[in-house]
Amino acid sequence: MPAGFTLCALPMTDPKSSLREERLVHDMSVLRRQLRRMADLVSQSLDDAVAAVASRDRRLAYQVVLQDNRVDVLERHIDRMCQEFLIRHMPVAAQLRFVVAVAKVNSELERIGDYAESIARRAVTLSGYEELPEIGRTVEMARVAFQMLRNGVQSFLDGDADLAMRTLEFDRQVDAMNSAIFKSLARPPAEERDLTARFALLGLINRIERVADRAGNIAEEAVYVIRGQVLRHLPRQDFRVLFLCENNSCRSQMAEGIARAVSPAHFIFQSAGVTPAPVDPGAVKFMSSRGIDISRQHAKSLADVGNVEDFNVVVTLSQVAEEASPQAPYGAVALNWELPDPSKAAGIPEEIEAVYQKVYLELRAKITELVDGLLGTSSEPEDDL
Repeated sequence: MPAGFTLCALPMTDPKSSLREERLVHDMSVLRRQLRRMADLVSQSLDDAVAAVASRDRRLAYQVVLQDNRVDVLERHIDRMCQEFLIRHMPVAAQLRFVVAVAKVNSELERIGDYAESIARRAVTLSGYEELPEIGRTVEMARVAFQMLRNGVQSFLDGDADLAMRTLEFDRQVDAMNSAIFKSLARPPAEERDLTARFALLGLINRIERVADRAGNIAEEAVYVIRGQVLRHLPRQDFRVLFLCENNSCRSQMAEGIARAVSPAHFIFQSAGVTPAPVDPGAVKFMSSRGIDISRQHAKSLADVGNVEDFNVVVTLSQVAEEASPQAPYGAVALNWELPDPSKAAGIPEEIEAVYQKVYLELRAKITELVDGLLGTSSEPEDDL
């Protein structure tokens, strides 16, 4: 044997291991095909349901309602396949993430199928109306939301995380379209007596908006499978919160400072006053003693903070501010926290300090509770218009 030559045994392939791997790959492929079939069925139901509304086609609407049974049957079939996959293969790591995500996406698609049925039922109600308010913009909103669904499913099946992230970016566009259509439908002309069509359309755009939300959930599952990154409980956009009081000199300035100190980076806080006045030196001093610098903040009017419709939450801190506050935009939360104005407190320094302290503690507790609540919005219950 030549010097330096080492005799090595050739690696041997375990036939059983190879067969198990082949079965694993085959079963994953079958799950993908069935999920694609489910997605195509649901997507077609959505398209037909909106087409039935736009064309006043009762027959097409009835077909969508009847097809929901096929969606339910397929959902149960895929769910059973996922259970059998877990028992047969006992997967770990990427394969386990995949089958768990398939089960979740399957559930999301079944729920979207229910939305298609709901839209179709409204199509039956609307079929007797020659003119439908905002039907053009409603169809366009549906186009964007349904494309989100197709992209979300495609990103999941193709393992395309970049497409999944791009899909999530469309959620804000759908929300804006929903808000605009809602405002128009919710303000009928005085001479309009029959509001049946408007109420049906309000329910319809609600369902379309929910489709976009669940399409986003599917895209998040795609990112989870591909990168192992959990996005489900992270907000898809910044939360904007406005604090409003009479002068924006004390309470709302304290609230803005506290909120910025205790909240995550994806929250944007601003404050304003009905009639702005210089920031209270007492508030600046007190907040500094609590480790929060508000000395660079300045009083602002509502006009200075921009459009109220851009905020997710509007918090008024007094009755005067509540009465002067513009109507909260659609989808936003309006809160009134009635709190005393520490800048107007009288007495010895210790008594004035106690008023600042009481307001500070109340604001901190309420802001913490608000932030926790907003971070939990992804699990909000379904409502039905």
